[in-house]
Amino acid sequence: MCPVIGFDPRAVRELLNIYNEDEPILMIRIGKEKAESRKLRGYRKPLSEFVTYY
Repeated sequence: MCPVIGFDPRAVRELLNIYNEDEPILMIRIGKEKAESRKLRGYRKPLSEFVTYY
């Protein structure tokens, strides 16, 4: 699940046939990621490249 903000409330109201006195304020996306669309994790720098111990 993932909350969605920044949508057009008027368009959602029309699409879902919601009464004018009701205001959609939050949408929640529910779904499952496709395994083939998953990207491999990028290169991770070793800690020694950006941390110095004294």
